[in-house]
Amino acid sequence: MLKNAKIEKVFLIQPPCSISKSYTKEIQPPLGLAYIAAVLEKKFKVKILDAAVEGWHTEISEGKDKIRYGLDFDQIKQAIVHYKPDVIGISCLFSMQSHNAHKIAHLAKDVDKGIITIMGGAHPSVLAAQVLEDDNIDYVVLGEGEYTTLKLFEHLKQGKDLSLIDGIGYRSNNEIIINQKTTFIENLDDLPFPARHLLNMEKYFKINMPHGVTTRKRPNTSMITSRGCPAECIFCAIHPIWGKKFRARSAENVIKEIKCLKEEYGVREIQFEDDNLTFDKKRALEIFDRMITEKLDMLWTTPNGVALWAMDEAMLIKMKESGCYRLCLAIESGDQDVLHKIINKPLDLKKTEHIINLAHKYGFETDAFFVIGFPGETKEQIKRTFKFGRRLKVSNVNYYIATPYPGTRLYDLCVDGNYLVKDFKSETLGVKKGVISTPEFTPSELEKMVSKEKLFFYIRLIFKNPKAFYVKVVKRFVQDPAYVMNMFKAIVKKMLRHPM
Repeated sequence: MLKNAKIEKVFLIQPPCSISKSYTKEIQPPLGLAYIAAVLEKKFKVKILDAAVEGWHTEISEGKDKIRYGLDFDQIKQAIVHYKPDVIGISCLFSMQSHNAHKIAHLAKDVDKGIITIMGGAHPSVLAAQVLEDDNIDYVVLGEGEYTTLKLFEHLKQGKDLSLIDGIGYRSNNEIIINQKTTFIENLDDLPFPARHLLNMEKYFKINMPHGVTTRKRPNTSMITSRGCPAECIFCAIHPIWGKKFRARSAENVIKEIKCLKEEYGVREIQFEDDNLTFDKKRALEIFDRMITEKLDMLWTTPNGVALWAMDEAMLIKMKESGCYRLCLAIESGDQDVLHKIINKPLDLKKTEHIINLAHKYGFETDAFFVIGFPGETKEQIKRTFKFGRRLKVSNVNYYIATPYPGTRLYDLCVDGNYLVKDFKSETLGVKKGVISTPEFTPSELEKMVSKEKLFFYIRLIFKNPKAFYVKVVKRFVQDPAYVMNMFKAIVKKMLRHPM
């Protein structure tokens, strides 16, 4: 631990992003860093660098199937040299991006060994000890980091005992110490709004490729109104970050931020990134009612999904009237036994179909998400999921392969059952890549099943919903032909590989 460390200038960095060539490039403001910055800037000089947006048009090959987009590492190093920070905070949301995050920590120490380096996000929250094996990382912040980071800085400045801080990892006498996260922010209204003034908002608006990609109006941006999820879905990695208790901002606080976005940035559309926007029906309806009565004239979508079990016709009507035009529906499986006995998702498929039919009736665009390939799931159950997806009145269907992220119950189940492939690495995990092998299926079989179903979906879409096909494929091809070609190449490649 540093005794009475000098901390005046803080540099928060969002690393460049590595993706498969068949994935869509997306960019949105890093709200996690912006929230932390909003808390820290009351006592420190804070700067944010989103390397992904600042170097959006720079793409560097990372082997045969991957690219990295964003500022190159020499440019990031020069930014560190120029700013001369006392502390660098590095965001690492996904294990797939961990090599980029560690590279930035290396750059920081190369510039000045005295720079304090901190990593936060989903990856270090569940693999803190592994992250701290890198000597270039001084501290890890687990879970939501606003007040934890502030407290860490205060303790370092005063040379106080770090063992008293909840939710951090550090080294002491060459031993890695992890203080597990046990407390979360109860009143989210106490948090300041994200420090968007420290971000290059105009670049996000101009690029216009947010999570979910689909937008109708510009400028648009994302916001979060709640944290935590009481559901027990085995594949979800959100609990180590936000916890299991649902915590929500008041409707008044949410409306105030929407008004700020409209007045300060001219925002006309919002992506609500909540995991459970509609979980508290009373609060959700109050938000939608106020958006209507106060005539905010704001379009909005739910790229992270909505709590389908909390939906009804009255809710859908209010959502539509308040500006919602697209719903993302996390259904997960078309087999009721898989939902209840394997995934542990509290969802009734009959009600799901009813809600989707109502959404179709009221003119919503709809995205349905399914996940296949869980231990204990059979090929027949996977086929039932495909059949269920085919008959839904939705604009788009996405099929993903069960991904055992460390920190999830699925990961523990796979380790205990010896279901992970021999070359398993958390750094290479992705929702389109199979890494689970059971007596029922192999990873390559899962990839081929998903690719075949996705190709058939696009073929059916031509006849079933030509408008949706135009938006999903034709229009996108005009915007980014390389992405569409790589997407279909990946689909065909997986179909032809490893015959079933």
